[in-house]
Amino acid sequence: MSCLVIVRHGESQWNLEQRFTGWADVDLTPRGVAQMERAGKTLRQHGIELNEAYSSTLTRSIRSLWILLDAIGTLWIPVRIDWRLNERHYGALTGQSKMQAEKEYGAALVQRWRRAYDAEPPPISGESGVFVKLDRRYAGLPASTIPTGESLLQTVARVSETWRESIAPALRMGQSVLVVAHGNSLRALTKIIEGTADADIGRLEIANGEPRVYEFDSALTLIDKRVLSQSLQSASDIL
Repeated sequence: MSCLVIVRHGESQWNLEQRFTGWADVDLTPRGVAQMERAGKTLRQHGIELNEAYSSTLTRSIRSLWILLDAIGTLWIPVRIDWRLNERHYGALTGQSKMQAEKEYGAALVQRWRRAYDAEPPPISGESGVFVKLDRRYAGLPASTIPTGESLLQTVARVSETWRESIAPALRMGQSVLVVAHGNSLRALTKIIEGTADADIGRLEIANGEPRVYEFDSALTLIDKRVLSQSLQSASDIL
């Protein structure tokens, strides 16, 4: 059997402030650090041994990954950083609180952007643009590839590429794989694995620092899934 462990990064400063984060590079809070330490200890207690790991390019994900691997004692395993595991790009909502966004656009429209599968927020521009730094981590990407706002449907499309090219082949070889990423990129990965309906996937809540474990046979048939709960949950899981 092979094993896939997915973990949402620890609480970030903007999670705490209930702001739409997306591709903005926001770091962890002390609570977020503690969540990831606890996640690593939880995996170690369950005897889960990892062969390789994946993260997005965003600091909150990378730092979460290293904290978790350090807690397990496996800092030495191969790590792949892939922009396609980045959080969904929230476009013009980036940096706004839910309250600010609802005041500007209306509560019904904001709720649709947050949870409808194919709803794309307005593209990033103006003040929200200062939060998304298109630095050298994206230098090799064609400009047309970099989003300015995404639906969950579009996020699923790019996460699917990483699944097909890297994660699924490793699982077929019997490897145990860890993916540390974001609420929406992990919703996308969950949809790919479980075949969740379009109408249902937006309602899936993935808590900060809470490991989800999937076991597969050699044909990548899902055999078992479980959530390894811990007590240090985030104060906010809206974004």
